Amino acid sequence: MSFRPTALVIVALFQCVVATGLVEAQRQKYKIGGGAGFANLKHPDLDLGSTAVIGGFFGFRFNDNLSLETNFSFVRSNRVFAETGIPVDDVPDQPAFRFQTNRYHLDEVFVLNIGRRQPFHPFVYGGGGVIRRDEKRTDFTFERDPDTGQSNLVSQEVTLNRSEYEPAGLAGAGVEFYFMYNVAARAEFRVWFPQSPDKRDRMFFFAASYFF
Repeated sequence: MSFRPTALVIVALFQCVVATGLVEAQRQKYKIGGGAGFANLKHPDLDLGSTAVIGGFFGFRFNDNLSLETNFSFVRSNRVFAETGIPVDDVPDQPAFRFQTNRYHLDEVFVLNIGRRQPFHPFVYGGGGVIRRDEKRTDFTFERDPDTGQSNLVSQEVTLNRSEYEPAGLAGAGVEFYFMYNVAARAEFRVWFPQSPDKRDRMFFFAASYFF
């Protein structure tokens, strides 16, 4: 019986800590974060392959389950292709071209977290935005030196240099892992659906979030 007051004090303190945590969670109306990952870029004629991506986001939390986020990401692909459009690493004695593209994504999405706010909190989201594509193609001509047997660059010409904007829908899903009520790590998969379906982008993204 002598331990009963101590036990009651411990329980009361625990309840205060939990209640304080819940209040703090409700007060955290904003979140900000950033991270990196890798993306697969679609092109109607070329295999742009997988490349690195960086990005960030800012969000307003209506509650633990619903948020509105503004997302930004940047991706670059820079590959050399044979004249037939096949990616190559070495292009001696044959015409080739370099295709460079930068893609910028700016989106507004609604994020729905599923279930109660636990250490693992899955979510889905949907929305839309705009994609900017900067594309540049440079054609090369090589010639072999009969004396040295080496291939030398004879000429290069920029045959494409343009920027374009296109609206796109965005859907995604992922999971957040909370270390504290205001710090979380997240992993997600995103798919963009532009008006040109043969230029669709896909992305795996890993980030850290801070709530305040």
